[in-house]
Amino acid sequence: MKKVDWFEEPQLVKLYGDEQVAEVAVLRFAPDERFTVETVDGLAPPLARRDKWIINVSTQFGCPVGCPFCDAAFDYAGNLDVRQLLAQVEWAAARHPEFVSTCRKLKVHFARMGEPGLNDAVPEAMRALPELLPTPGLWTCVATIAPRGRETWFQRLFTVKREMFHGHFQLQFSVQSTSEQHRDRLIPMPHLSLQQLARLGRDFFEPGDRKVVLNFALARDVDFNPEVIGRIFAPDRFAVKLTPVNPTAAGQQAGMQTLLRSERAAALDQACKRLQQMGFDVVISIGDEREDSIGSNCGQAVRVTREANQAESPDRHYRPAATA
Repeated sequence: MKKVDWFEEPQLVKLYGDEQVAEVAVLRFAPDERFTVETVDGLAPPLARRDKWIINVSTQFGCPVGCPFCDAAFDYAGNLDVRQLLAQVEWAAARHPEFVSTCRKLKVHFARMGEPGLNDAVPEAMRALPELLPTPGLWTCVATIAPRGRETWFQRLFTVKREMFHGHFQLQFSVQSTSEQHRDRLIPMPHLSLQQLARLGRDFFEPGDRKVVLNFALARDVDFNPEVIGRIFAPDRFAVKLTPVNPTAAGQQAGMQTLLRSERAAALDQACKRLQQMGFDVVISIGDEREDSIGSNCGQAVRVTREANQAESPDRHYRPAATA
């Protein structure tokens, strides 16, 4: 395999977005543009940056999972190392140095391009964050499909959470459906079953922790049964978050449409009420409509940038790379 010539610092290729909502940076770590990621410098409107600041970090170059609604699934060129993970945080922090030590909640979210559960560098990068961002408002979040066979990785994540982020850490499972058959279609990589997620989250949760979040990006043709959730998961350790299927190119090609804005939305309201009756905290997170126009969903900015480059140089061919 050809040796990768890494840049000393990531190069900013393109910046998309709205500073009042989110700005998405396309950062390149090597001359080969397969080693390009997205980093998000974002807000949580209507909150100001001094109240809540969100930095979304890519953990892989592309993504090997291949979820049908995600634009990051176009290519995969390996994991980012600790230095490259932290470089994204440094890029965002350098844009607003006045808020690094004063922000009430500065959340570093390992949930952009890539599956963090497949990258051994993620827990070590988390361990370095308090020195990089010296603020009592520092939080971390990891969103994962919970790939099968990564028990040691979760143990390391648990250790870092307990030692450095107790009460300031959020674990989110990307569940997507209460049907295992539908989950296999939406998450086309070996992953933990609902029962296995319940055991993992139960062992991960400790008194004082934030509840483990079960995230469902609900599509119209995907099962969502509150009785299944209530039967498998404990409401004192798990919360339920519902989000729309974002309007990505991949999702449109797959014919996926969000359930939250469909004729079944009323039935979904009843499902949420049922979950609340069972004792679950339920969050419906639709987000700011400007995020869709910005193209701030996972993989969109890199895809758009690559397509523009291809249009300028039609003889270029992009192909999957071996793991870096």
